[in-house]
Amino acid sequence: MQFDKLKKCTDWFRVQSIKDLDDPTSQVSRKETVVSLEQYPCDFGLGPNPRQPVLTSPVSRKIGETLDEDWRNFHLLNRGITLVAKDVEYDNKSQRVRLLLDETEEEKRLFGILDGGNTNARINKWREELDSDAEERVRETFVNMQILVPGLRGAEPSPEMLELLNNIKEARNTSVQVKTKSLADARRHFDAVKSVLKDEPYFAEISWHEGQGGSIDGQQIVTLLMIYYPSFCGSSEGGEPSNAYGHKERCLDAFLEYAEKEPDQLERWIKVLPKTLQLFDEMQVTFPDYYAGRFGNIKEVQIYDERRYERGNKKYRKTPTKSQFAGKAMKYSYPVGWLYPVFAAFRILAGPDKSGGGIVWKREPVEFWREHAQEICERYFPHVVAAGYEPKRIATNLLAYQAVRQTITDLYKDELLREAGITA
Repeated sequence: MQFDKLKKCTDWFRVQSIKDLDDPTSQVSRKETVVSLEQYPCDFGLGPNPRQPVLTSPVSRKIGETLDEDWRNFHLLNRGITLVAKDVEYDNKSQRVRLLLDETEEEKRLFGILDGGNTNARINKWREELDSDAEERVRETFVNMQILVPGLRGAEPSPEMLELLNNIKEARNTSVQVKTKSLADARRHFDAVKSVLKDEPYFAEISWHEGQGGSIDGQQIVTLLMIYYPSFCGSSEGGEPSNAYGHKERCLDAFLEYAEKEPDQLERWIKVLPKTLQLFDEMQVTFPDYYAGRFGNIKEVQIYDERRYERGNKKYRKTPTKSQFAGKAMKYSYPVGWLYPVFAAFRILAGPDKSGGGIVWKREPVEFWREHAQEICERYFPHVVAAGYEPKRIATNLLAYQAVRQTITDLYKDELLREAGITA
């Protein structure tokens, strides 16, 4: 089939049906549509999607088989595409839709396909390979499209909305891994983690399997553990865990692999988790204090101020954000990805004790942070600014990880020299 006949993502295209769905929280506008593959646009961007399509994957091949063998039921057998758009126009008379998506290069990361990248790629491949005499089949094959229109602050979503979209993205792109987490819990792979955290005040809030209540995802704890675990760091680019952010499933798979291959080593590192999570919380609460300037002036930051919120200023929040584990109230709301390179660098302060039997902190990490945070942040914030405050670019920036690790290494060596009575 000739692609020049297909619609572009900014064109008007006809839909078979369209329905508005109310969001009880009033955070996003949702529209459910069913679209013929004759009308389905061919050039949607993948900006918000955390995965590039892999046509050779089992999931992608299965989608292709459905299109080849049961195309009439494709819309019933495939969960479809989820898009993030600025706005949706609908012409009731012609039953046509037009989407307002990215208008600048910077916005490409915000608008487009959030979930369904493999489905989108397979649809395009299938249409491309069809003979011209099979165009009737294209007209009679349909795909489900859900369009999410977030509340915008100016031209783009607020930091709080971006965090929500990231959570939606992770949830919808890890359906297989959700089952993995539940299976891991059922097979008691999390027992050692539960054992060291059982006395922590937030323990009851941790969700270890699908359907369990709780405000803390057990997979997030596993992710932070892997950021410190030597085998995981050693397998990463440059020896830095810069591939952990946004990849809870990858971290969970690694955790389960290490639990099988090197259980004793993993269990030794699990024992330092309580202090590790305390450090993360301390950083999250106090990080804004060390910004050279007014932290609240950063566009991506929101400020807790109930009175100003009531006046309609979207820069302010009605309720304070809470720290991830201890639930401490925070004045500022900002992307947690900003913390990853700094948090990861503190792993150099943990290691085997002299007997080699366990893992210990060479320096008390919370105290070390409080003493040296100003200098650490002075060296780190230029990387945050250079990345345009974009969480993913910061949390996956190898140079940022290396720079902060070198800073903490130097500060630790300076302490050792002072303790030995050696001065420059």
